[in-house]
Amino acid sequence: MEIISPSSASTSQDQSLSPPHLSVSGSKPQTEMVALLGEIWQGCWRSDSWPGAAAIRLASVFTLAAVSSWMGIVLSHQSEGIATIWLSNGIVFGLLITQPKRRWLAYFIAGLTADTLADVLWGDPFRLAFGVSLANSFEVVASSLLLTVWLGWPLDLSKRRSLVGFLLVSVVGAAALTSALGASWTLLFVPGPPWWQMFRTWYLGDLLGMAILAPLIIMVQRPAFFSMFERSRLPHTLLVLCAPVVITVLVFTNSRDPLIFFLFPAFLLVAFRLGLPGTVVNILLVTLMAIGFTVKGHGPLMLIAGEHMLLHRIVIAQIFAAVAIFTMFPVAALLEEKEDLKNSLAASEAKFRNLALVDALTGLPNRRAFNLQLESAWTDALADGELVALLLLDVDQFKQYNDVAGHVGGDACLRSIAEVIAAIAETVNGIAARIGGEEFAVILPRIPQARAREVAEEIRHAVADLALLNPASPCGIQTVSLGVAVRVPLNGQNSIDLMRWADQALYSAKLSGRNQVACG
Repeated sequence: MEIISPSSASTSQDQSLSPPHLSVSGSKPQTEMVALLGEIWQGCWRSDSWPGAAAIRLASVFTLAAVSSWMGIVLSHQSEGIATIWLSNGIVFGLLITQPKRRWLAYFIAGLTADTLADVLWGDPFRLAFGVSLANSFEVVASSLLLTVWLGWPLDLSKRRSLVGFLLVSVVGAAALTSALGASWTLLFVPGPPWWQMFRTWYLGDLLGMAILAPLIIMVQRPAFFSMFERSRLPHTLLVLCAPVVITVLVFTNSRDPLIFFLFPAFLLVAFRLGLPGTVVNILLVTLMAIGFTVKGHGPLMLIAGEHMLLHRIVIAQIFAAVAIFTMFPVAALLEEKEDLKNSLAASEAKFRNLALVDALTGLPNRRAFNLQLESAWTDALADGELVALLLLDVDQFKQYNDVAGHVGGDACLRSIAEVIAAIAETVNGIAARIGGEEFAVILPRIPQARAREVAEEIRHAVADLALLNPASPCGIQTVSLGVAVRVPLNGQNSIDLMRWADQALYSAKLSGRNQVACG
């Protein structure tokens, strides 16, 4: 947050208030911190850290930080000097934490300079402006360093642990220290309200800015964020986001009844339907609207009686927004984790289901998958009165080939033959499978016998063209025999009958000397 008037708000930060589970005792975190500081310092001065795009981005960050600081000052003066939400710290942190660590120092400096410039242009003395801006920088610096050491980089706020760590370290701890430092520095130069009152108003503004803007900036930089705004999902997204907006308007245009609790069902709707990205957008919209209506003198907070109570009403609105953040962000993150887990389990199930139906050696469907495919093809042919063909293939003298080439050579031979079968089957929309040690099958829906025989001959010649040496073969190379069966299914018959007819044809081909095609 920033200092802009005797009663404005500012942000600072350090590292105390570390969460219990993020203890920094011991040498490992200290070593990691030293290494991180070294990387930040040394990397900043390397020329390869600043290609053209990175330099342009840094300049854009400086401009955005200056504009957001100025806007924070303007908002403060429009609400009697109360910084209702301080924008720049959350924006700078969100843009910095997604960058390589070697560029962080330049971002720290850009944020400090932009903050100071905005204050000076507004009319604050340089000493006052620089001190408060330095306090603001502490919030960004400490958040970046501590979260990186404790939670790793990059920071993934879609995970509950990272999100809770961010809320505790940055939103609770760092914002409190920044506000304490900023309030203390301001009172050295400008008479104002009691320290605790200035700290309170600054802290709530800093808290909201970091809690809302930082997650939003981080998520906006990820392509997945915009998936909810894709054309197919946009109507659903807008409809869901409209619910809390409409309810906020209804609640905060009614100054007679305290109906603010109506917002939480709408918050849950957004969390369940749009996840954490939608929740962040929702909280931002509702917070700006709630505070805006309150500043203009509308809404249930007008029920707080008394004159000159704007400060107190805004504080209550800020506390409401903070409660919404600390309630809904973890809920949304938990829902996203559950969704990720469900998707992961579904992917694993699909993977293992696929493995159960695939032959590990050749990559073709295995015997179980073949049985399912054959039954399906037979059922379809029976329903449509169409032909269905089945080719059964046996690798000739494969045992002898295996004895000569070894198991490794035998496996390579089967893989080569499988590739030939699969390639030819694909050209005729057939389904190839490995159904035994050296046995293969091809299902050919809606193909007459003459064409099925042509496909079988094409496979036989293609295998011979591989020229896999086999001393046990009369040809000196590896060959295959095929049996072909083509039928229009009749009632009372089943797929096993087609398998039997093709097997009889294969037996005939082998009995007649192998390396040929027979039809049954």
